[in-house]
Amino acid sequence: MVNVDFTVTNVFDISGRGVVMVAGRLAAGVIEAGDVLYDSVTGARITVAGLEFHGGREPDEHVLVVPANEADRLHIDQHLTDQRPDDGLTRTPRLVRILDAAPDIARAQGHDYVGVEHLMLAILSDPDAVPTQHLRKLGLDPDNIAETLLESLRDSQPR
Repeated sequence: MVNVDFTVTNVFDISGRGVVMVAGRLAAGVIEAGDVLYDSVTGARITVAGLEFHGGREPDEHVLVVPANEADRLHIDQHLTDQRPDDGLTRTPRLVRILDAAPDIARAQGHDYVGVEHLMLAILSDPDAVPTQHLRKLGLDPDNIAETLLESLRDSQPR
């Protein structure tokens, strides 16, 4: 199996569509809709929502469709791969689930970004997460904290 080696050459914001188009050169591997790519340096996660089949101007140039809320993770000359850089740390299944849930929570709130508030809501939604258990030991109700946080987010949204 050949690892993906994709270099970003341009990023186009398509306003109103909720996606950005990412042009780049594919030096190795195959990219398909639904794939997850990683910045080869930082490990930032990039979701491939789709592909533009007409490709780019050059034979090895391809155009990826990426959710607009991930646009801040993209930059020209960035190398993307299908392998997460190894930092020597193991991500627990619970952490991966919580990190994957935060963008869904952000979208459900109508946000076009993922912030620590969404991460906190994802943690609070897991009754077995260590922070949630400790809140209960302190006599606090994680569900009540989540609802208060959600109310705060609704109140702070521009009308």
